[in-house]
Amino acid sequence: MIFICTIASFQAMSQVNFTTIASSKEIGKTDYVQIEFVVENAQQIEHLQHPSFQDFHIIQGPIQSSGMSVVNGNMSQYKALSFVLQPIKTGKFTIAGATADIDGKQMHSNAVTIIVKANVSSNNQGNSQPMALPAWPGEQAQVDREYFLKPGEKASDKIKKNLFVKVDVSKTNCYVGEPIVATYKLYSRLQSESRVTKHPSLNGFSVYDMIDPNNDASSVEKVNGKPFTVHIIRKAQLIPLQSGTIDLDPVEIDNTVHFLKNSSSKNNNNTNSPRDIFDDLFDESVQAIPVDEHVTLESQPVEISVKPLPEEKKPADFNGAVGHFTVKADIETKNITAQDAAILKLTVKGDGNLPVVNAPEVQWPSGIENYDASTNTKEDIDKTVAPLSGSKTFEYSFTPKESGNYVIPSIQFSFFDPVSASYKTMSTDALNISVGKLKHKSASAPAVSKTSAADEKNSSSNFLQQHLESFFAVLILSGLAIYFMLQNRRLKRQHEEAEKVAAAKKAMELAAVPLPPAPDLFEEAKRLLDTGDYRGFYTEVNRTIWKAVSEEINIPASQLNKYNISLQLQSRGWSAETTSSLIDILNECEMKLYTPDYNTENMQALLQQAEELVLKLKSTKLS
Repeated sequence: MIFICTIASFQAMSQVNFTTIASSKEIGKTDYVQIEFVVENAQQIEHLQHPSFQDFHIIQGPIQSSGMSVVNGNMSQYKALSFVLQPIKTGKFTIAGATADIDGKQMHSNAVTIIVKANVSSNNQGNSQPMALPAWPGEQAQVDREYFLKPGEKASDKIKKNLFVKVDVSKTNCYVGEPIVATYKLYSRLQSESRVTKHPSLNGFSVYDMIDPNNDASSVEKVNGKPFTVHIIRKAQLIPLQSGTIDLDPVEIDNTVHFLKNSSSKNNNNTNSPRDIFDDLFDESVQAIPVDEHVTLESQPVEISVKPLPEEKKPADFNGAVGHFTVKADIETKNITAQDAAILKLTVKGDGNLPVVNAPEVQWPSGIENYDASTNTKEDIDKTVAPLSGSKTFEYSFTPKESGNYVIPSIQFSFFDPVSASYKTMSTDALNISVGKLKHKSASAPAVSKTSAADEKNSSSNFLQQHLESFFAVLILSGLAIYFMLQNRRLKRQHEEAEKVAAAKKAMELAAVPLPPAPDLFEEAKRLLDTGDYRGFYTEVNRTIWKAVSEEINIPASQLNKYNISLQLQSRGWSAETTSSLIDILNECEMKLYTPDYNTENMQALLQQAEELVLKLKSTKLS
């Protein structure tokens, strides 16, 4: 009853339409076609008469339906009567429109033409059920029309056809370091509430999310001719860290689907006239009963085959870059002089696994001191496109010791191109540097008076006589200042010696006291878990692990990422399984911030595993 009243409040806002819709304009002789007579935004319908279907058998009908839709912010309400027909013979047939008195005015729907061929059309071949209805005129993508349960229709069957989840991947075969895109989608033609209960496992990958799923930017896609509303659960760019077969585990979603069905018992009688059916749909005494169904959906797992990078013809300077890149170098500082600091900028530009690209090595000529380029790195990367695209700039600081002309040889940068499955090396131009001489500051000579020696002697004598008293005063004050300074130094030494004695005494007293236990790195995470701040818990676990890694692994901050962490740990004896476990914890912490679904048992297990791995990290003593 609430549903009907809600619709009525919008009826005066939209135009009344009366339309005939055919599910297909061209079918085979053994195919079905569905004809629907749709009335939009009417308050009263009387004397509806459908045309005769003399060239068709009525397989099913009349079937009533009703509902409402929102298109571009405009709400409309509709009532419909449909028939499932099968042609008697081949040919071209015109089905006349229906007539009805709508809001006191007689209206006619449009006629439709159906072409029936002897052979079965490719679109309808093998169909044993009527085709889905297209959207009516004026509606671009109507999808939410399947919430009404018709007489004899099972909710489970309707859900199976109109609600499912799947994962799309850009490719299932790739190389180590070659990005792929995985998109988890929920397809729906129903009214439902959905909640992710099991997140997909992305083990073995560095993960870069391409969208924020909290924005819930839905779109419309057609599946087997039906338009579906599509919600993206997660879209991420995945960079495989190791070769082998990696499974993208399924996502699991709990759904509560809402249906409406008519409570009138007389609608179960298929002999009712079209007028009776429409009268029931508009009769407010006939209540629509809500029916809720619970269903759990799961996507099919996807298997990704990751190939190792070939060892043959691998350049000596190759450092893990996969994609397609260009490289350019220039000297930022102009007018270089000896012993002055200057900067060489080298920019790697292109698409691929840019975040893990390291600074190429520069062959510096003798006479130039240089510094580590990784300490100053700038990234401009678009992570919303696949593969990752943009640039990474390294700044090399250097200082010429002496003036002269220097030549910095061509700088090489090697990468693996997955398109051609080959290694490529790009080179910069050689850089010529002209260094000027060291600038010395010259002191300005004081002006010399051209007086005679006698005049200078007389002047000096007069000066001493006039200022002798002041001279003795300054001498006395200077002596007093030196005395007090020496006294202050003596008192300071005595104070320092007293402090040393006190410190030694305190150290002796504390020698017998046991040292306090090492601080619990995850103390704050445990507190957040106990207080129920689950989002804060995952943030704190993620922060603690990254801090521990940065302290134990000697990697510059600009290159501190999951890919380089994996390489460093495995090169120092960590197994691929243990390394993958650490990366998995980081991925799960990041994922929970996007799609919060909390389970205290799982959180406690994750915390215990994180503590064990950080302890192992601390004991490994990486350098």
